[in-house]
Amino acid sequence: MDQNEKSRGLLPESKENADISVVSTKRVVLTDKHSLFQMQEMIKPAAEALKKGELAVFPTETVYGLGAGIYSEEGIKRIFQVKGRPSDNPLIVHIADINETADLIHDSAPDLFYKLAERFWPGPVTFVLPKSQKISDTVSGGKPSVAIRFPSHPIAQILINLAGQPIAAPSANISGKPSSTRSEHLQELVGKVEWIIDNGPITIGLESTIISLLQTPPVLLRPGPITVEKLKEIIPNLEFNLKSSKALAPGMKYRHYAPEALIKLVPWTENLSKLVKDVEEYYICLREEKKEILILATAETINYYSARGYSAISMGSRSNLYSIAQNLFHSLRTIDALGYRWGIIEGFEEAGLGFALMNRIEKAASGRS
Repeated sequence: MDQNEKSRGLLPESKENADISVVSTKRVVLTDKHSLFQMQEMIKPAAEALKKGELAVFPTETVYGLGAGIYSEEGIKRIFQVKGRPSDNPLIVHIADINETADLIHDSAPDLFYKLAERFWPGPVTFVLPKSQKISDTVSGGKPSVAIRFPSHPIAQILINLAGQPIAAPSANISGKPSSTRSEHLQELVGKVEWIIDNGPITIGLESTIISLLQTPPVLLRPGPITVEKLKEIIPNLEFNLKSSKALAPGMKYRHYAPEALIKLVPWTENLSKLVKDVEEYYICLREEKKEILILATAETINYYSARGYSAISMGSRSNLYSIAQNLFHSLRTIDALGYRWGIIEGFEEAGLGFALMNRIEKAASGRS
């Protein structure tokens, strides 16, 4: 990697991060062609770096994570500095064995935790539990709790095991911006972190579901790939707290997932025809004001817009919302990459995965539309 490549990443724009030193970033690219043994050998240097307080970007099944060893206070603090992340916004602790929770939580976990873990771990769900004294206030955002996840991605598991400790990691992006789900998104962290483990496009594309087990009944703090419908099979009395004024969990208090462009969300109403007409109305109105606009459409509507000469891209198909999830953050980033100043995005029915999609889209549009 040449000096120009090392210094191309953008530094966070907050004053507290103005003094971040430029570091040499090493990039490891792993593909399906690599054997498990080859992956382990290629990941080892990054795992050793975590033990020394350095930072590593790594893939999970949800989004790319920006990780530090949980017992490296220096590394944990650098995560906040690199991202420009508010200090009261807690980090998720990633484990590779459910037995690791014994060191992370105070006393014993409730029986419901083990029932949920048996059903959904490893996988895209995070549980909030009372923290042990081994969890620093920096990791927990000053709260008496800890957010724990057991990712299913094999590279994440290998990295955690080789590091010999859980890894604290938020999404690998500058705070407030869309999460990183593709290799090219990681460029903004070059020069800020020591290691990038690149595994190409992420499978799911939305951050984990977060459930607080601090009270009875449990509370959903962030919707995600594990849907409300699936959770209610085990927690029929599940409660919701998605708009707290406090950062009870990652992705709650602060504006997230937003590109530089202004985002207009056109909510789902009666049917697809009505939605398309509403989008068209906003597009024409903004175009008359000489605005540069990109429509984030779906496979079912893209031809309608294109036939009329409207600038639009497809996020995926409504018949497979997981395709939308996989492309959502990349689509939001594309608005900026193509130089548009406005984005109009189609809404979805708030059921199943659509509930999590709308949570992210509403936050991306919050205060900007």
